[in-house]
Amino acid sequence: MFAGKSSELLKRLLFIEHGGHKVLVLKPIVDDRYHSEHKDEIVTHNKLRHPAVSVIDLELVKDNYTIKPYNFHSVFIDEVQFFDTNETVWFVEEGLRSGVNFAIAGLDQDSRGVPFETTARMLSLADEVVKIKAFCTVCGIDAGKTQRLKATKNSERVKIGGAESYEPRCHEHWEPK
Repeated sequence: MFAGKSSELLKRLLFIEHGGHKVLVLKPIVDDRYHSEHKDEIVTHNKLRHPAVSVIDLELVKDNYTIKPYNFHSVFIDEVQFFDTNETVWFVEEGLRSGVNFAIAGLDQDSRGVPFETTARMLSLADEVVKIKAFCTVCGIDAGKTQRLKATKNSERVKIGGAESYEPRCHEHWEPK
């Protein structure tokens, strides 16, 4: 969290759009960190925005859009860890086979350090992987972990939230919760 994954996705997206290519931008409907008025936008922590299709699952995207190169040069997916693994793998593989490019952003692990399966599967399909790290809020060095605040080991695995719920931490200052 707070490493700039969504900002990096937007940078790549704007570059493709600037080149005159059509894109499809997707995000999970559960990502409501920036209130309901932004449900159809990707919003970064520093409030950069871009229109997006907010969906419950990628099956609905397949039903409403033809993911082919003549319709979309690229598909961008933010917060991929919140989508169903098998459905996402199928969706991306079908698009790749048809010649569509994908740029996908998401957390690789939860605040307990357990990998998100959907993200792990996307990594296995990727031609290029960019791992972006934040800075530890305690000491300032590279932070590869997410510290969940105000949680116990018995808390649910995922709680949608921002700075009020999570902080980036290095291995030394991270406490799995």
